Amino acid sequence: MNIPMTLLLAVQVAGADTVNLSLGEALDRAREFNPMLRAERAEATAVAQGKLEATRAFLPNVNLDVMGMRSTDPVAAFGLKLRQENFAMEDLTLDALNRPDPYSGFTSSVTVELPIVAPEGLFGFAAARRGAAAKNAGARRAAGATTFMVTMAYWDAQLAARKVEALETALEAARSHAEQAEAMHAQGMVTGLDSRMARIGAAAVETQLLAAAAQAENALSSLKVLLAIPDSVPVALADSLVGPSNSTCGPGSSACDIDDRGDLEAFRMGRSATAAMVRSAWAKNLPAVALFGTAAHHGRSTPFGEGSGDWTIGIGVKWNAFAALSGIGAVRRANAEHEAAAARHEAAERQAALEVTSAERMLNAATGRVSVAESADAEGEEALDQARLRYRTGAAPITELLDVQAAATAATLQLLEARRDLFVALAALDFAYGVNDR
Repeated sequence: MNIPMTLLLAVQVAGADTVNLSLGEALDRAREFNPMLRAERAEATAVAQGKLEATRAFLPNVNLDVMGMRSTDPVAAFGLKLRQENFAMEDLTLDALNRPDPYSGFTSSVTVELPIVAPEGLFGFAAARRGAAAKNAGARRAAGATTFMVTMAYWDAQLAARKVEALETALEAARSHAEQAEAMHAQGMVTGLDSRMARIGAAAVETQLLAAAAQAENALSSLKVLLAIPDSVPVALADSLVGPSNSTCGPGSSACDIDDRGDLEAFRMGRSATAAMVRSAWAKNLPAVALFGTAAHHGRSTPFGEGSGDWTIGIGVKWNAFAALSGIGAVRRANAEHEAAAARHEAAERQAALEVTSAERMLNAATGRVSVAESADAEGEEALDQARLRYRTGAAPITELLDVQAAATAATLQLLEARRDLFVALAALDFAYGVNDR
């Protein structure tokens, strides 16, 4: 999201002015501010630190220590004096050795350990790195899911608003029918029943309008939640249900690949991570080799004051040659977890293929529905004009006009729903292919 758009939205929200949003602007805002998506990304960042923690398997480990002590323990006092090169002949007397006076000293040291052969840690690092990649891919899938949810919520809100407008038009027409019936009744052309029937029809439309208005408010509030916009801030949706529909993966497109899905990548990396954990479980039974070195200063009265120093270097081998049956259990557990990860990956691939097929079918159906609904809406308008003329000339009763009015309104609402479903079906196909997983 660019900086001017971010600042504009921030100012609008802070001032409670109307926020005008196209679908693209809503998606940009959701990708930056949606709290659930932010949480997914933060969790991915947290998991990614595991690979840094696992670098102890091959990078040096440096420890710094400063310790001060005062003791009458014979061994401690003897050692402190010896390390400080402060040992004297009188310290060799039996009484001095057995019951030394209290003695103080400081030891400051730096210790470096460098792994040379650490197979368990190396495979553990590989598992951590792949696990981090899996979590990051999962966060990318969450971004795609957020895009789809915002798209659906945007068109739901637009559909609800347009339904209100259509019902307002229908209510105005119904009231006009009632006024016409009353005028014709005054002229003795029809009975008073016509005006009553017209008012009943208007009341039916008004009840629909009241419910639709509440649904429109709820739909807009749902969109605001996804965009992290306070419900008190007015929002106007700029993109219309009447317009061209497009999709990255729409009919005739060859640019989409199901392997772009973040969840499939997460399952692949998770499977690879469990394979590394199997190797790590085996490597746990092998010896580890490391170099180590220590440099120390032993001060008499301060950590780095008068005293003496020494150093030590060496190489060590650690091998837990027999840890009961824990090694066998760890290997078996790791193998079972790898098999489970492989099975989940296979199931996810099959599910993804099914979702693509289903989305394509729904898109084809939605495209056909729009075509049918557009024809029905046009027929409804023409039928309504004819019904008005027939009633005005006395060729048809009021019930025919009211029925045709209801049918025309229903056709308009069905067309709005069909257009919304087409836009959502296009977004669903993109989601099934993972186009917006980023």
